[in-house]
Amino acid sequence: MNKKSMASQSCLLAVFFVFGLLLLPTSSLLAADVPRIDNPANPVQGSQKVELEELWRIGGADDEDNIFGVVNRALVDDDNNIYLLDAQLAQVSVYSPDGELINILGKEGDGPGEFRGPVDMCFLPDGTLGIVQAFPGKVIKLNLDNTPAGTWSLGDPASGGFFIIRALKCAGNVVVTGGTQQNMNQASGEIRRRNFVSTLDQDGIIDVTLTELEHVMQMANFKLDEMQVIESPDRRFDVGPEGKTVAAIPRYGYEVSIFDAKGQLERVFTREYDSWKRDERAKAMWQGIFEFIQTNQAPGAEIHIEDYQPDVEFLRVANDGSIWVLTSEAMWDSPEGIFTSYDVFSEDGVYQKKLDIVCEGDPVKDFLFFAGDDLAFVVTGFWDAALSQFGGSGTTDEDEEPEPMSVICYRIK
Repeated sequence: MNKKSMASQSCLLAVFFVFGLLLLPTSSLLAADVPRIDNPANPVQGSQKVELEELWRIGGADDEDNIFGVVNRALVDDDNNIYLLDAQLAQVSVYSPDGELINILGKEGDGPGEFRGPVDMCFLPDGTLGIVQAFPGKVIKLNLDNTPAGTWSLGDPASGGFFIIRALKCAGNVVVTGGTQQNMNQASGEIRRRNFVSTLDQDGIIDVTLTELEHVMQMANFKLDEMQVIESPDRRFDVGPEGKTVAAIPRYGYEVSIFDAKGQLERVFTREYDSWKRDERAKAMWQGIFEFIQTNQAPGAEIHIEDYQPDVEFLRVANDGSIWVLTSEAMWDSPEGIFTSYDVFSEDGVYQKKLDIVCEGDPVKDFLFFAGDDLAFVVTGFWDAALSQFGGSGTTDEDEEPEPMSVICYRIK
């Protein structure tokens, strides 16, 4: 295996193999005076279809100028230029509003401005682009002219242990990250992990922790339990325009918490929802991932996989403060003719409407990213490309050659 493949594989493994336990509420979440809204199953305004208008597409079998590995994030700057983060190629491709390649930021490596297996990015308060390397966890800062702007390590390296980072979100002066801090004690045979979602100060050091859980694992009695090795809300949070963090913390129960810009819990809202039981495709996918981890990281370890997907898969906060929630049912089992659906809540947590997204693509194989309020991107072949990093065959038949990844830019009507 070449160096690039090994780096890509190890960094993608870090995303999953993080022992990210269910992050239980901190004491602030248990406060009796926190407002709570329990929404019914159906929204106040009902459902509506949102058709996406294609603007351009790049990549694919006929485009030799735009070749992608695994595009896993999209951003739009103030000039409407589009930034696509590629986890496999370890770079950020910058496109004009018309889809013309105008710059490439970063590259694979360990030097200034370099990174491996990037998993997230955002524009930071100082105007730089922050790119998350999952493991060893750090945030690499780049100026938009591709010059290095420093690195955030989240904590004091002298304190021991290391970080695994999985997410980075920013709005205004508020920066929030999610990940795990790990310490190992060879003498006692213990692995101590602190899973967290925390704000960062201006120097990239953890400031206020919104939710956390410490867990001690015994190396001599290690089990590959999904609730222990993967479950975590680090991809289930976002930061809104006023610096409020919105996070779906528990795996089950469809519960979302809203924190103010100082990290204090403001309110909690829920929605009546029946957890989505995994179908054969979902079971096979997760079984393949865990078997890959078992073979490469924990030979002989017992495997336990959940019967249900997390109630909330992803969420985003729009510029008007509304909260868009993607459920597991909408992600995995959309009706015919609907790519996916989002539950839309007011900034106070009232279930207003359900938006059915209509666009070209196969939700089983492709993935939809939002960038700002006006643009959305469908990345074709996303799941096949991502799962191939774990030795899985994805959703494509074994005797079928997967198509090269393409990115389709849509305007949200």
